[in-house]
Amino acid sequence: MRIPCVLGVVLVSVAIALCVLLGSLGWFAVGFGMMTDCTNNYSCTETGCPPCATTERWINAGGVVQWILAAAGVVVLVLGASSGRAATFVVGGAALLVVSPLVMVGTTWRASESFCQPGTPGYDASYCSTDS
Repeated sequence: MRIPCVLGVVLVSVAIALCVLLGSLGWFAVGFGMMTDCTNNYSCTETGCPPCATTERWINAGGVVQWILAAAGVVVLVLGASSGRAATFVVGGAALLVVSPLVMVGTTWRASESFCQPGTPGYDASYCSTDS
């Protein structure tokens, strides 16, 4: 194997590891923190809490997408190994390294914005103020 191919394999491997890390520990950390905040604000449990249902869906979607990205990284490894071109590894690995954190930030942001937070503008007029 040539040096660019080896570096490409390392890049894709790091990208896969990042996706797995964000899809497991990142998912747990975001879910634990955000769902604790949400359920504490509305004095309900993590199951059956309407103000927190959309938040939970966004968090879970972020975790699932990270695992899909990790699987895509494995596909890049297989395709790159069969073609023997370093460009496959480099482009695929770089794309995963960019997309994975963006997915994490995007889904976490959407989860955070999906539940009404007491004291925020518009809270008193929202459906959340009557459900708590």
